[in-house]
Amino acid sequence: MVSEVKCLNCGKRFKLKGESRVDDFLSLPCPECGGTLEPIKNKQSEKEDLVDTVDEPALLIDKSLALVFWDIAEEKGKLLKDLIKTGYEVRLLKKPSLLTQWLRFETPALVVLAAEEEKIRPYIDILNSLPMPERRQIFVVWITDKARTLDPRPAFLASVEIVINTSDIPRFSEILNRGQKIWRDFYYPFKQVEESLAKEI
Repeated sequence: MVSEVKCLNCGKRFKLKGESRVDDFLSLPCPECGGTLEPIKNKQSEKEDLVDTVDEPALLIDKSLALVFWDIAEEKGKLLKDLIKTGYEVRLLKKPSLLTQWLRFETPALVVLAAEEEKIRPYIDILNSLPMPERRQIFVVWITDKARTLDPRPAFLASVEIVINTSDIPRFSEILNRGQKIWRDFYYPFKQVEESLAKEI
């Protein structure tokens, strides 16, 4: 049983959620470069190996993870920079299987899906297959030209937390903050009840 893996190609390390059997994840490529993942079984040996390494890129995801799938014509550069400034560790998704891989390493705090509804559906299906407590930790944003910003109806129908119209991408950070506040205010009483019940059980 191990809880960390290292990419043999790029050298980055990733922390797994809980304890995972070796054959559960060795078939998964590195989310960064697609290289082979190797379990770190002996952390003391790993530390000794670092003595002879000049530039060891040993980075675990220690910030809130934001995953972004972008398949629209609008420019995403400013949005990504704003997320990084806010403190997110930002990674791009090119296909649904990459979301599945990332979920093995880390529960993302934010998932941004900028595409038509039929293209985001596989991502939504993966997220909705998660246990409900884990799914509630993930704030999902759908960017589309087919709905008004913060319109609750299309957000509900698409199983996302908020919808942002493509015309409002320049105001993404402001709208995200507002949407997250609404979300927190909505779930706060529920979480209080849930925590109280957990203490009683």
